[in-house]
Amino acid sequence: MGSKTISLEDSAYDKLRRSKRRDESFSDVVHRLLESRRPSLLEFTRILDQKAALEVAEVVGRLREEDLRTQRVPSRRR
Repeated sequence: MGSKTISLEDSAYDKLRRSKRRDESFSDVVHRLLESRRPSLLEFTRILDQKAALEVAEVVGRLREEDLRTQRVPSRRR
C-alpha cells in the first residue's frame, strides 16, 4: 500500500482533525467520511445539456405522479 502527500489549508486540516476519532488514522477518517457521504444532486450539474436535463425532469415528474397514484389505489383483497 502506497501513500501520498497532500496539502490542505489550515481550516481544512482543522476540520479533518476534529472529525478524527481517537483510534483512527487520517486515512481512516477520510475513508469514513467519504464512504458515508450521500451524493448531492449538485454534483451532477453540467453533466447534461439543458434539453436533456429538462427531459429527465419531465420523466422524473411523470414517475412521481405514477407513484403517488399507485399509493392512493386501495389494495383489493380476495
